[in-house]
Amino acid sequence: MKKTICTLLILGFGIITYMNLVAFDTGIVGLTKKNGMDIGCVCHDFRPSPKVTVTVTGPSDVFVNDTVTYKLKLTGGPDIAGGCDISTSLGELLISSNDTSLRRQEPFAGAGFELTHRYPKLFTGDTLEFIFKYVAPSTPNVTDTIFAASNSVDNDFSSDNDLWNYSEDFLISVLDKPLPVELSSFTSSVSGRKAELYWSTSSELNNSGFEIERLEINSQNLSDWIKIGFVTGNGTVNSVKDYSFTDTGLNTGKYYYRLKQLDFNGNFEYYNLATEVEIGKPDKINLSQNYPNPFNPATKINYELPSDGSVSIKLYDITGKEVAVILNEVKTAGYYTVNFNAGNLPSGAYIYILSHNKFTDSKKMLLMK
Repeated sequence: MKKTICTLLILGFGIITYMNLVAFDTGIVGLTKKNGMDIGCVCHDFRPSPKVTVTVTGPSDVFVNDTVTYKLKLTGGPDIAGGCDISTSLGELLISSNDTSLRRQEPFAGAGFELTHRYPKLFTGDTLEFIFKYVAPSTPNVTDTIFAASNSVDNDFSSDNDLWNYSEDFLISVLDKPLPVELSSFTSSVSGRKAELYWSTSSELNNSGFEIERLEINSQNLSDWIKIGFVTGNGTVNSVKDYSFTDTGLNTGKYYYRLKQLDFNGNFEYYNLATEVEIGKPDKINLSQNYPNPFNPATKINYELPSDGSVSIKLYDITGKEVAVILNEVKTAGYYTVNFNAGNLPSGAYIYILSHNKFTDSKKMLLMK
């Protein structure tokens, strides 16, 4: 019995001596109420003091993976210098570039990094602040907690007058990130060789605009999506906004469309048109006027074929002499454009004639060099 009492006295003396010797060493982690622990800053005093107030400040709602700045505020006690231990149950704590007095440390391997002071930080007024970063977890719709304990000391290398306390548990709601644009509809219509795209938004956040992209369905490579236009967005609005875009000059076939919504920070989100767009066959043969016209030396000719077969486009001068064969091929029904370069011909008026399945049509073009 006497031996036990003696051992306890020696142990108590050792703890008191330890408190007096190391109370102002670099900070210690594992002292908060995380995981139900109730240890506290026992190297300064065995009990928390109501004369010290410890408060965590910052947003109570954050989005997944966001990095947010928080502050730990300490008031009361000797208010000469102070230290802290800060922990979190789900997120990650980082050192802020605005506060170099903190360092990261794990209580033990795998326990998660906490923040504590490198040295006792001096008060410059009634309140001492520690600034730190919090990184939200990647799982939405959860509640995280920041725990903290902090001490106020007189900085005399003795724990006699030191006081400390816990902060209230600071709860953080981790929310799923909202889409920058809430698309309420995305539809299309077809007229001849034109695809009309229509979409509406019910809200927009930092919306720079929409890139319109198209993919031919017979393409075997998803990288064949091509940008065909851009429509400016409305920034940040909470009202319905309507948009449209016309894709012209399409050939017979099926197409996919999508919107690439961009914000002003360069972030983007894709929205796909739910249905394919089909450009059908022309219902009659047609030869269009070349463009530009007059031209020098290159021009384009559009033509439409309602059926498969041989097609030719030949060029004649004003005397009726054939001077060039622009096209002579077998084509399937569809919409076509042919390029023609008249660099080796003299200036003047010419006639081009399309022939297809016993049908002919002609137009005049003017070459001006």
